[in-house]
Amino acid sequence: MSTTTAEKPQARALSTYASLSKLIKEADLLDKKVGFYITRFIQVSVLAIVAWVGVFFLRESALVLLIAPFLGILGAQYGFLAHELGHKQVFNSNKLNKWFALFTANLLVGLSIGWWDKKKHSLHHANPNTEDKDPDIKIPVLVFTKEDYDSRTGLEKMLTKRQGYLFPFLLLFTGFDLLKSSVQSLVSPSSKLENRALELSLIAIRTIAPAVFLFALCNPWVAGGFILIQMGVFGLFMGGAFAPNHKGMPIIPRGEKVDYFSRQVLTSRDIKSNWLTDNLMGGLNYQIEHHLFPSMARPNLRKAQKIVKQFCIDHDVPYAETGLFQSYGIVMRYLNKVGLKHSDPFQCPLVAQLRQV
Repeated sequence: MSTTTAEKPQARALSTYASLSKLIKEADLLDKKVGFYITRFIQVSVLAIVAWVGVFFLRESALVLLIAPFLGILGAQYGFLAHELGHKQVFNSNKLNKWFALFTANLLVGLSIGWWDKKKHSLHHANPNTEDKDPDIKIPVLVFTKEDYDSRTGLEKMLTKRQGYLFPFLLLFTGFDLLKSSVQSLVSPSSKLENRALELSLIAIRTIAPAVFLFALCNPWVAGGFILIQMGVFGLFMGGAFAPNHKGMPIIPRGEKVDYFSRQVLTSRDIKSNWLTDNLMGGLNYQIEHHLFPSMARPNLRKAQKIVKQFCIDHDVPYAETGLFQSYGIVMRYLNKVGLKHSDPFQCPLVAQLRQV
């Protein structure tokens, strides 16, 4: 990025983001699209009702297991809607976003929106791929830095050496991990989350009611298998949408200060847009734009991408975009390189150049 010697990096960075924001506002891309979200919610809900009716009619047959993956996918769609409500992408009213997020996340997904917003996702957005600050690179079963690798011993270190190959399998457990973390956060005596009792009650209903329904209608082995398949597919689609967006991108060392615009662009990766990625990834395929403008409604992200991409070209800032399956290959190779003790396999030299002073 070219600058004059007299220009301060921090002032330049603020000016850069302000210039981009002006372009986005002039294109009316920060306007809400409530109709889109109401339509999407109704579509997902109708399909979910039809699926559960199908469970009732196929209750005496093992064919009922074929419905489980479909409900897992629909669960992920509810998860994306909860994510967008949490970011205030849906309504102009913060209260409406908050209460619809609580309802959607806790009752329809089984995820504590309070924990997700306060303890996890907001920290990630503020510090993407930043050591000691981004919870998304502090996953107990995975290693993202050489220092984390050095801290492992025995079986953990042996598995870490080929952790990239385990990654797709681990995604199947995302749903269980989100449920466990949600409940732990809500029942913790030290938790300061609002609406703890309400959140916990809604999650209990979401977890127990389908299980009671399935075990009352189906063979216990079929009911148990149904739940495992549904949760596994939910985790695969939910985790699979979030995973390619930052893994394998530059990690900002602890203590390094990088301006907002550079931090969000350099540590994020877009997935090439098509009908499938736009619908199955909940807008997360436009990760760079989402991180730059987290309250932007999903339908506006594709239009914003054209502006952001050209803006990055004009300002000599790398803009990462790749296909969905290529992105998983990048993630797996990255995790294996860290596991084989390659130091900073994806270190970006621009991180040092763009730090704040």
